[in-house]
Amino acid sequence: MPIRTLITTTSWRPMFLTLGFLAAASTLPVAVQAADNPGAHEHGRAKLQIAVENTSIDLIFISPAYNLAGFEHEARTDEETTRLADIDQWLRSTPLVNTNGADCRVTAAAVELGGESQHEDHGDGHHDDHHDHHDEDHHDHAEHHDEATHREYDVSQQLECDGIGGAVRLTSALMEEFDNLEELVVEWVSPSGQGSARLTSSNRAFTIDN
Repeated sequence: MPIRTLITTTSWRPMFLTLGFLAAASTLPVAVQAADNPGAHEHGRAKLQIAVENTSIDLIFISPAYNLAGFEHEARTDEETTRLADIDQWLRSTPLVNTNGADCRVTAAAVELGGESQHEDHGDGHHDDHHDHHDEDHHDHAEHHDEATHREYDVSQQLECDGIGGAVRLTSALMEEFDNLEELVVEWVSPSGQGSARLTSSNRAFTIDN
């Protein structure tokens, strides 16, 4: 099966995530796998998974919403609503990796902003007491609820890149665009093998043998 095979759904996702990439990732250095638990929600860090074949690149980017938006609660103001809309548009239209000559273009993309609340149910006694003081404590309760909410961006892109072959050097614009993103863990698979890299604001490039 080719590395680049897409699942045809309304929310498409590269097949390599469930098949080829996971098999290849199992051979990555133990230190990389141990440090990069995909279930972890750590501000400042994100993960980018890439499959390269010929002139095509499939990728998945997963990041806490804070890294991109600066907050994780639901948008409360017009400014925050606009911020989320701008991020969504940027993620759909901007190649998350590109060559030095900017030869890549987005041919398909999906962006999802989801999450879960970690708010704790303290039982009926606490609920009754809270109800008695609902008006005066409502604001504090809302702030606590927001602090316990984790939201993440889950982005898929398919890129077409003219003239990539052999050893190709790629750069990510993510940390240039989003100041709160301090470290990006990149894992890739190609016909020549697989590898990984850690990118920072001062080192945003890596090389893949295609």
